[in-house]
Amino acid sequence: MSDKKLVELEEKISYLQNMLDELNMVVFRQGEKIAKLNNQIKETKEKLINQSEPQSDQSEVINDNPPHY
Repeated sequence: MSDKKLVELEEKISYLQNMLDELNMVVFRQGEKIAKLNNQIKETKEKLINQSEPQSDQSEVINDNPPHY
């Protein structure tokens, strides 16, 4: 194999390694964003569940009609 061909192959390998490192960072950042979004969804779901549960004090006051009704 000629020296020129060897240098071209080394350049291609170097370029591919750099591109692979960049893509790995993109995937890593996306994984972090997905984890944050999953946590936000979990917190929002818990808030909605807590809001949908009737509050005992509030429900008694709302349903407490005077006796003549």
